[in-house]
Amino acid sequence: MARLVIRTEDFQLSFKLIEELRSRNIKFEVIDIHNEIVNRSTIWFSSPTEILEHPTAGKSIPVSLDSIESAVYSAIFLLRGIENSVFLTIGIDPGPYPGLAWLVDGAFIGVSQLASVAELVPEIEKLIRSLEFQTMLIRIGDGAPLIRDQIINYCIAKNWVIEQVNESKTSSGLVRNNHAISALRIAANSGQRILQIRELRPKHGDVKYIQTQSRKMSNGQITISQQLALLVAKGELTMQEAIIEQSSYSSEE
Repeated sequence: MARLVIRTEDFQLSFKLIEELRSRNIKFEVIDIHNEIVNRSTIWFSSPTEILEHPTAGKSIPVSLDSIESAVYSAIFLLRGIENSVFLTIGIDPGPYPGLAWLVDGAFIGVSQLASVAELVPEIEKLIRSLEFQTMLIRIGDGAPLIRDQIINYCIAKNWVIEQVNESKTSSGLVRNNHAISALRIAANSGQRILQIRELRPKHGDVKYIQTQSRKMSNGQITISQQLALLVAKGELTMQEAIIEQSSYSSEE
């Protein structure tokens, strides 16, 4: 049977994991976060931040105080040595530069930070094609409401199962703008299932922000109209499409 390890500097997290594992009569070891794991079959618990800051071999399971039970279930599944992967979990930190993280059967596989929301769905589709699994679940944080709801609508249109996760449980002690770690924390926490398309209601500030971004993306040459910015905010146009349309309109004047 594979070796099971707790590898974290978070004393409270370690204590709660020890309690849970002992209650289930599961054998485990506790090691220092700076100790490397060389055996690829070793399964180890750690916080999402520590997984990314102290990478090593083995199968790492991201865990927080709110996800101990599900993390232990993932470890039990991995300890059984089942060859065929079952669960793919994707975590999304919503925002102009979304963070993306993915787990297979609860074990950490990878993270990335994207340059735009437009890259998100194609990136998820790449993951689906490249990984073997039976069931997929997407978890998205509840921040950046307008972008979050755009992403939710994309996922529902694709018939992907999606949950919204309370980010107040995932952001404690997080370095600002570290979207990859935030996405990993979101992936490791359960949320509320979303079944219906969200109505998008852009605010004046959202429209102004998109206009500012259009200037940045066009190197100060073009500012898209409020009407085009509203379509971008609703996900009906990409920023690049809006800039091209504005450019075409301006050239006709």
